[in-house]
Amino acid sequence: MNDYYERLLADPTSFHDACYDDGFRLSIEQIERLHLEGARKRFAELRPGLSVLDKLAHEQGIDAIGKIDDIAPLLFPHTVYKSYSISYLERARFDKLTKWLAGLTTTDISNVDASGIVSIDDWLDLLDAETPLTVAHTSGTTGKLSFVPRTKIQWRQTIVHSAIILRDWWGPGTGPDILANKMPIIIPGYRYGAAAQQRGNGIQIELYAGGQDNALFMYPDSRFSADVASLAGRLRAAEARGEAGIGDIPPVLLERRDALLALEKRRPEDVRHFFAEAQRRFGGKDVYVTAMWAILFDWAEEGLKRGIKGIFGPGSVLLTGGGRKGKEMPDDWRDQVLEFLGFDNFYEMYATSEMMGLCMMCENGNYHVPPIIVPFLLDPETGRPLPRKDGTTGRFAGLDLMPQTYWAGLITGDEVTISGWQTPCACGRTGPHVVPPVRRYSEKEGGDDRIVCAGAPEAHDRALEFLAELSM
Repeated sequence: MNDYYERLLADPTSFHDACYDDGFRLSIEQIERLHLEGARKRFAELRPGLSVLDKLAHEQGIDAIGKIDDIAPLLFPHTVYKSYSISYLERARFDKLTKWLAGLTTTDISNVDASGIVSIDDWLDLLDAETPLTVAHTSGTTGKLSFVPRTKIQWRQTIVHSAIILRDWWGPGTGPDILANKMPIIIPGYRYGAAAQQRGNGIQIELYAGGQDNALFMYPDSRFSADVASLAGRLRAAEARGEAGIGDIPPVLLERRDALLALEKRRPEDVRHFFAEAQRRFGGKDVYVTAMWAILFDWAEEGLKRGIKGIFGPGSVLLTGGGRKGKEMPDDWRDQVLEFLGFDNFYEMYATSEMMGLCMMCENGNYHVPPIIVPFLLDPETGRPLPRKDGTTGRFAGLDLMPQTYWAGLITGDEVTISGWQTPCACGRTGPHVVPPVRRYSEKEGGDDRIVCAGAPEAHDRALEFLAELSM
């Protein structure tokens, strides 16, 4: 265990392919030292090459990390990843969007000429082709998608890391080793796209399934379009303001919107085909399924209506999370999903798209924070860090020590309670853990989620203004 601990101290990315269970056998003293030394290491490495972090540190008067709470004023609000001007999308100024993104990563993307790009999808494809980045976007209710500048190497590490979790979460080697023993992949969604849910699909097919012939998607030839997601958000925002629309919509977006509408019309047929293919190709076999609970419930509800259940083998595995996601579901929704799938071996997580680490749920229903994520609870009124005391509730924030090319210090929109600092979880795992429920401040405050940062709040405003100026 000491050798394992020393490896993490020297290089937090060694956690990617280490025995996952070992990370929850460290002492609190070891975890706290790992947090402090890891934070110092990432700050010292990233500040010189990450202009927005350097600007924020300068504004906050922080030149070194003396204690763990010194990190709190340097945590980005999650909105930083969509802090560009919406006009960049409306006017197809992807050259400016590229300059903005360059301020959030140490990866050199100065060679990219995006001046002729007219859509988000094409811009993301250009970055894929010409840079080490594989940028992921998250959904945006206002049309402003968040763009996370993860690298191709980091995506591969993420997929390997997920497989190690499945293998070792319940103890070393107790779960399926899908890197060594390939399993069919079943995903009730899109094969292609740059949303966080699709970005790792190709690597999973390679590393988990061993090839495309061993994978099944609801939409195997279709792409989840970033442009359509952005357009939908902008239309919703306009409607909320009492406006009829958003003006002229470029023809390329109309084409993609029309294609998606046509896909939705075909959805009942596609669902039937998906059911038939799942049973024909993989019925009774042990498979790997991954999707959010809300999506799985839609699939299960439709299948159970048709009298279809127990599709896959008892040795199958499900990686999931997300809870209800605001969707109305019956109290027994988990039971319905598992009845439909035919197995009960599931791994549930709490995670953010900006961080590489996952907080897995234990048998007691708690989400365990891996030792390479430095967790914080912030006072929602002041933004200051709350004491590391069991049972404390506040706004969740964290610094993921694994990304080496962007600052994964993030303030979320989630209200959570954390324990584990003084007393381990009843499951026996050490370290901090999130005690459900997790809820959004936007839901609690009736739609308002104003994030207050620690330190001097205006320093964050100036850092974001600086980031915007980089793209001018």
